Formats: sequence, C-alpha cells, structure tokens
Amino acid sequence: MAETPHTWTCPSCARRVPLRAEACHCGMKRARAEELRAAQPPAVAAPRVARGTSDRRAAMKAMTGDVKLLLAASALVLVVGLAWLVFGPRREPYPAVLGYVDAGPPKSIRAAGAQRPPFKLPWWK
Repeated sequence: MAETPHTWTCPSCARRVPLRAEACHCGMKRARAEELRAAQPPAVAAPRVARGTSDRRAAMKAMTGDVKLLLAASALVLVVGLAWLVFGPRREPYPAVLGYVDAGPPKSIRAAGAQRPPFKLPWWK
C-alpha cells in the first residue's frame, strides 16, 4: 500500500496510521513495524511477457464448445450483415433537388365530377 508523508503502514493489519501515533489500533508499535519492513527483501516486479500465439491457443483451449459456437455464429452474422449492406438491394436514386417536378398522386378512376351524398346536408335544416 502506498505510504504518504503523513502516515506509516502497519504490517499486521495493513492500515495506514498517522505519524503522530506511535502504535496502531491492532497493537503494533511503529518501531517494530519499521524493523519488519527493513528485514523484508525489496519487492521485485514480475517481468512482463509479450503476448503471443501461445496465449491465444491457451485461451481457445480454455473455451467451452458453446462459447466457440457463439463466437462463430456472431462472426457469421457480422459478415452476412456487412455483405448485405454492401451488396444488398439497390435503392432508387434520389431525384435532383433543383429542377425536379413531382408527378403527384396517381389519377383516380372515378370522374372528378361533383358527387351527391345520399342525404341532404345539413340534416337539421
């Protein structure tokens, strides 16, 4: 645990104790804690190992069959979806903005003449 300039770390309970306190709550004295810390060898960081193909092979061996199937199905769905986006059905080209005249709604079959309702409107008069 990181020590600040205002605390010391108790080796017994791993608490940070203020420098003004000579003993931790667990009963460890500050002088004894410094003796124990001096007697311990310095911590050596583990060497970093570059990730390689052996890690990937170990990961593949550790996976169960259903996880492998799920990954394969997900990859297949991704490839099919991308192929559909790229090679899918073509849409009609958008008309030019300037100079485009809309054809309007299709012409109806009925005559555009005035049609009479089956009863007189308004009915209250």
